[in-house]
Amino acid sequence: MEEKTLVEIAVEFNIEINKLRNKINYEKRKGNAIGFKKDGVLYLNSNDIEQIKKYFGVIEKPIELNVEFNNEFAFLKKQLEEKDKQIFKLQQALDQQQILTKQAQDQNQNLLLENTEIKKELSEEKNKNFFQRLFKL
Repeated sequence: MEEKTLVEIAVEFNIEINKLRNKINYEKRKGNAIGFKKDGVLYLNSNDIEQIKKYFGVIEKPIELNVEFNNEFAFLKKQLEEKDKQIFKLQQALDQQQILTKQAQDQNQNLLLENTEIKKELSEEKNKNFFQRLFKL
């Protein structure tokens, strides 16, 4: 005989646990004892579970829906994996672009420093008079 806890039933049939507790307490007050306690936990046997299904109008889902759901789940999972791969490749491309941009900036900075040094040397040469330039003093 199948035994499940109150919480397991609530999750399985998507019923709020408080509603389920209230219904069980209501039925108990009416004289219809549902479930049994073991170590302080309320358990329901298969007959009790059938009663709960009737009280809350739980309908067994056909197996076809589960198969369709599983197929849809597999399809979506495959799509998610593909998107993860795309994101990974784009992240790698972005990292590579950032590295190239940093190298270009460094090269540009070096060229600017060289240009500044050359201009400084030229201005020093211009400031020298004819004899200083002639004798490279």
